[in-house]
Amino acid sequence: MTTLTLSKWGNAQGVRLPKDMREQVGMPDGSRVEATIEDGAIVLRPIRTDVRIIRVPRLADVFRNRTEEYKATEELAGPAVGKEAL
Repeated sequence: MTTLTLSKWGNAQGVRLPKDMREQVGMPDGSRVEATIEDGAIVLRPIRTDVRIIRVPRLADVFRNRTEEYKATEELAGPAVGKEAL
């Protein structure tokens, strides 16, 4: 059991939830909660949102099965103007 302190927060009162406690129930910073009173106790429940996690492939995975050497398709538009090594 964790003991927390009720603190003044503007015109209201607030309780700060420790990070490890929030992580146990999957509540990152900015999470919204539902507050109810049940049997004389204040109960906070995380509001679950339907979030889709999209896996972005790593570049190494995209080119893993590629057997040919990569060749750039674009060409330089003008002559060298500095000390470029072409």
